[in-house]
Amino acid sequence: MKFLIRPNEARWHKEDAWKKSAYAFVPMQTHFGELCGFADDIVYGGEGFGMHPHKNMEISTVLVSGSQAHKDNTGSEGIVHTNSIQTMSAGTGIMHSEFNASKTEPFHSYQIWVYPKELNVRPRHETFNYLPTDKLNKILLALSPDRRNKSALINQDAFFSVSNLNKGLSLEYKMNMNGNGVYIHCVSGAVQIENYSLSDGDALGVYEIENFQINATEESELIFVEVPMGRGILVT
Repeated sequence: MKFLIRPNEARWHKEDAWKKSAYAFVPMQTHFGELCGFADDIVYGGEGFGMHPHKNMEISTVLVSGSQAHKDNTGSEGIVHTNSIQTMSAGTGIMHSEFNASKTEPFHSYQIWVYPKELNVRPRHETFNYLPTDKLNKILLALSPDRRNKSALINQDAFFSVSNLNKGLSLEYKMNMNGNGVYIHCVSGAVQIENYSLSDGDALGVYEIENFQINATEESELIFVEVPMGRGILVT
């Protein structure tokens, strides 16, 4: 078993007039296997990311509070609500915008970038919706390469999961595919994994193992991004 610890203070924290962000990775320059971007964004009311392009990247958004308005040049348009995960294959090229659907309340999201398995695919967009009880004291699979367990599709041998754990609860995480590693981000609360303690904003990459235990020392919210490790690890 091997680990990569990414504490909150190691992230790049940045505050603008319209959002507050913390970046765990800089795309194309740092990565954990096929995971190359993990942006923690709080976007203020009425603000957002204007129309901009992407190509050959899997871009997913985990919305933990508020509502986000999505629009892209494939004709996809709609509101992504709390307890939703948006997945987008940029493929041959896509233009999209992500704005706060509220004029007054902020939204809190995680935008996660993963290198694609196949290049130059047809651009696509999809949203996975769930109930809060679906992830309570369990690990809910949201994205997968084969739509297993009614999850949404991602163009990579990657698996995104979410969980809310009550204090004192223990769960086992089992890798969905041999050779993968998983990056666990603590949105809030506190958990213990092996000899590592995670609290708000901390993350831990775990690889070269089939399963491990997660112990919630406080009520906690977690995001799991399991990816192939072929690119190895490059962090600064």
